[in-house]
Amino acid sequence: MDDQLDLGQVYASPAAPPPAAPVPGVISPYDRIVRLSFPVGAGIGLVLGSVVYLRSAYALGFFNAQKNTPWITCVIVLREMGPACAMLAVFLTAVLVLHRAGRRASGPLKLDHARVYLVLGTLPPLTVVTAPFCVLGALLVWLAQSSGTTSEFFTSIPESGVRWMDPVYGLAQAAGCGVVLTCLLRIGAKWLTTKKHGLALKLFVAYLSLAIPNAVLRVIVSLVDPA
Repeated sequence: MDDQLDLGQVYASPAAPPPAAPVPGVISPYDRIVRLSFPVGAGIGLVLGSVVYLRSAYALGFFNAQKNTPWITCVIVLREMGPACAMLAVFLTAVLVLHRAGRRASGPLKLDHARVYLVLGTLPPLTVVTAPFCVLGALLVWLAQSSGTTSEFFTSIPESGVRWMDPVYGLAQAAGCGVVLTCLLRIGAKWLTTKKHGLALKLFVAYLSLAIPNAVLRVIVSLVDPA
């Protein structure tokens, strides 16, 4: 009789418990933002440096002063375009990284802000990277237009054309933008990781929130150094 008993169900292993609910993810994307900002900033610097050179050459062409294009481009890069490229690189990288993190998450995200202050110190050294790439973009356009050689490009910049205040102006602007950007990431990181809004809207709102403080900072620094 015992041989005919089916004890398989009695001694069978219990069924696996149902999967637990997904635990809210804890991410620290700010170190990735810092790493990606440097190559992105280099690419943006090449493009915008070329654009600045072409615009300057076009404007100076009305006065037959194309020979002044290299040093005017360098002044624009040091005072404005270098920090602008750095800010744009961090802005794009931050929005894209946080947006993708929110899209990939299976549940609500809890952001680890322990490293958000890395962004605070990223803008000045990133400006040191983007500014030379802006000049490199201008140099490439100079060579492509057969305007002269590399040595002629740099020798056409007079000693009095670039002042010591120009890079200081740019670094001060970058530091101020770094403070603003860090505060925005602290406040708006949760909004940037939500799935309710599309990437285009996030980019637009983030751009406005950076453009307005940037304009205010430029006015303040211009009042300190009107020249």
